[in-house]
Amino acid sequence: MRIIAGSFKGRRLQAPEGEAVRPTADRAREALFSILQRWPQGPFLDLFAGSGAVALEALSRGFAPVTCVERDPAALACIRANARGTDLQVLARDAARLGEDAFRDQALVFADPPYEAGPGLWPALAPRIALWLAPEGLLVWEAGLGSELPEVAALEPLEQRRYGAAVFHFFRKPASSEGC
Repeated sequence: MRIIAGSFKGRRLQAPEGEAVRPTADRAREALFSILQRWPQGPFLDLFAGSGAVALEALSRGFAPVTCVERDPAALACIRANARGTDLQVLARDAARLGEDAFRDQALVFADPPYEAGPGLWPALAPRIALWLAPEGLLVWEAGLGSELPEVAALEPLEQRRYGAAVFHFFRKPASSEGC
C-alpha cells in the first residue's frame, strides 16, 4: 500500500495484520480521489480509518485539516506510524459512538465501516454525519456489494461507484434553504 499522488506520493503505508481491518485498495482509492477532484477541499474526516490510507491520501492531495477516527489499537499504531511527519490528526474513539456535536463544517466525510456492520450503522450514523458536514459537504460511504443504504432526509444521494468488492455511495448535504 502506498500514497498515490500529492505531496506524500509514493510513501509506503503499513496496515494492521488480520481481518479486523480491510484497507481500501490502491486502485479504488485512486478512483475515489479522481472523483473528489471536482469537490471543494477543506476539512476531511475519515471514520473507521483502519490504516489511515484514505486520510493520508486526502492530506497528501491538499485537504486540511484531516482527522482519522479509529478504535482498534493495532490500527491506531499503524495510523500513527504512517502519519509520522504529517499534520494528520488521530482520534482514538469508536466512530459509531461519536455525538452529534463531535465535528462541524467538514467538507468531506469518508466512512468505511466493516462491511458486515455497515448496514446496521447507517441509520443511526448517517443523520449525525449530516450534522457534521458543511453546507453542500460530501459523504462517501464505502460498503460491500449488495449493501442497500436507505434514504436519510438530511442527505441527498448522488451516485454509486463499484470498484471490485467495494461500492462507494456518494451523498451531499443540500445547501440550506433558510435565509434570504
